[in-house]
Amino acid sequence: MVFWKKCAILLSAVSVLAATSACSEDNRAAEEPKDSGNELRKKLEEPTELTVFSLESPDGWNQKYGEYLKRKLPQYKITHISQTESSRLEHLLSSGTHIDLYIANARSVKQQYISSNVALDMSNLVKSHQIDLSGFEPEGINQMTSPEGAGGLYGLPISNYTMVMYYNKDIFDKLGVPYPVDGMTWEETYELAKKLTANSGEKQYLGFWISPKHYLRTNQLSLALVDPKTEKASVTSEEWYRLFDTIFKKFSDITAFRERAIKAWPSHDAFNVTQELAMYVMQSSWLMAAQESLGKMNFDMVSMPTFKDKPKVGVQAAYTYMGITSMSQKKDQAMEVIRQLTSEDYQMEMSRLGVMTSLKSPAVQQAYATNTPFKDKKLNMQAVFYNKFAPTAPITAYDEFVVEDGLEKTQLRDMVKGLTDLNSGLRKAEEIANQKISVSK
Repeated sequence: MVFWKKCAILLSAVSVLAATSACSEDNRAAEEPKDSGNELRKKLEEPTELTVFSLESPDGWNQKYGEYLKRKLPQYKITHISQTESSRLEHLLSSGTHIDLYIANARSVKQQYISSNVALDMSNLVKSHQIDLSGFEPEGINQMTSPEGAGGLYGLPISNYTMVMYYNKDIFDKLGVPYPVDGMTWEETYELAKKLTANSGEKQYLGFWISPKHYLRTNQLSLALVDPKTEKASVTSEEWYRLFDTIFKKFSDITAFRERAIKAWPSHDAFNVTQELAMYVMQSSWLMAAQESLGKMNFDMVSMPTFKDKPKVGVQAAYTYMGITSMSQKKDQAMEVIRQLTSEDYQMEMSRLGVMTSLKSPAVQQAYATNTPFKDKKLNMQAVFYNKFAPTAPITAYDEFVVEDGLEKTQLRDMVKGLTDLNSGLRKAEEIANQKISVSK
């Protein structure tokens, strides 16, 4: 059963927990703090215990957040709970587990934390703790507060990622093709892909591929996957057709690529394991996630290609947020944790380690990946910041039915393999997704 079908259970669990909280009846905003500045500082300096829930593994939590927080807030004992199949948000709520903070993206905040009445609007806390929102990239705040996003200040962005185009320099060199550059259009990339789809006698090289799910969730044209008013899948518009034709259909019409897709659906392994793929558009965070295999390659990166009429517009931002729960009895201390993780000191440290910052700071951006295994490879790291973010598309609780069930698992593959045309495939994707949406309600 999908998450939102359990809302009645979750709301019942939360109502018990929220009865002791200091938030308003609808749990949307914290009350105005009554502490003076001195009283607040004193409170933040006292020993306290907090619990954080996230998708991070125990090691991931410690490496990204835990060790830093121990240094900066030694008086705080912070317990981290990792999400597992047996330890999901609904399980924790039904068991009465107390959570002070959570880490999630905007889509999960809207789908899970707001729908279960766990998310707290932090607007008043941000004011009382004097956090300057102008220091963040604007879309990092907009993606949370706008009607298209979560609809309130339910978290502050602590990291981000975009999509870039990785390329295998050895394949380019072997085939005598010039390297790609920042600012290329999809048309220019297609011309390169045709030259790079070639058989060397030892290996069939493929010119280009992209990670479909990551791209569809954050598409460059800011197209909604589901109409927020009708709650119906919405991928048959002229603009969706244009996107699929440009990003998927044209490249899959290259004969050798289609033959490969029919034989075995391409994934990132084609780039960093078998090394048969010349160009691959993937998350910027993949640089560190796949550092062992990428470290064995002769590769570089450029900004992801753009639509000709939208120069320098990349995908939508993909921020990770930390938010405070409505059940927390220690909202000020929880806010101090967030303040530490959004500080320029922390953001600089993480940027050097290859984590894309949520701040506008040029110094922090320029430090990106300067303290990683790739620091001596002279990679084009600033490709990560070359494009600006596309506006945030409307987020709904049903988007994944379109991405996963309607498209990636079925119709996208059939369209790429030539088993169905774009119009038919997109209509069928809507039908599949709408059936899933209907059952979930």
